[in-house]
Amino acid sequence: MTASNLSRRGALCALAAAGSVALTTPAAATGPDPIFARLATHKKLTADWQGLYDQLQEAEHAAAQEHGRRPIGLIHWRDYTIGDSEIDTRRAQLLEAGEINPATIDQEYLDANARYEAKIAAGVAWDKRTGLETLSKNVDLAVAAAGRCTKSLARTMPTTAAGAAALIQYILDDDLEADESYWHMTALRSAVAALNSMRAAVQS
Repeated sequence: MTASNLSRRGALCALAAAGSVALTTPAAATGPDPIFARLATHKKLTADWQGLYDQLQEAEHAAAQEHGRRPIGLIHWRDYTIGDSEIDTRRAQLLEAGEINPATIDQEYLDANARYEAKIAAGVAWDKRTGLETLSKNVDLAVAAAGRCTKSLARTMPTTAAGAAALIQYILDDDLEADESYWHMTALRSAVAALNSMRAAVQS
């Protein structure tokens, strides 16, 4: 685990403990805390896309026996294997380094994008050829739905101390080193803002 993840985990543990102590704090708003519904929905949508993804992986493995492996949506560019927005990032890095003629970089950038698009098209063609087009699209839809829910969850401010503690614990239980962990700090800020609001309400 990296140093940043260690420090983040330490902060989360401290906040989780603080949230547990403050469970008797009066709610800042009336009605059910919306964070619990958000957490339940996020857990379900995450399980949905992971289940579909497992099905797709098994189906692709079986289809590969006859059709070969599905083309991967990645290309090789100057010692890096990348795809999608990483191509733009690599271009910016090369330009910033200033070691290569910018015109050369831009030409290679156009070529990289063309090769990436060709890889994506080859993957789509493979899906159609193997009869996995619908399952592949369902996986993409499920992942997108979970992503939208993740953003909504991270921006939802709990209205009770119990809700804030539940949100913090949910973050602690997640993989803090995963690529999808970008939402953790946003959600943590929502929990902190909620606890601060409740403390201000009690003190007023």
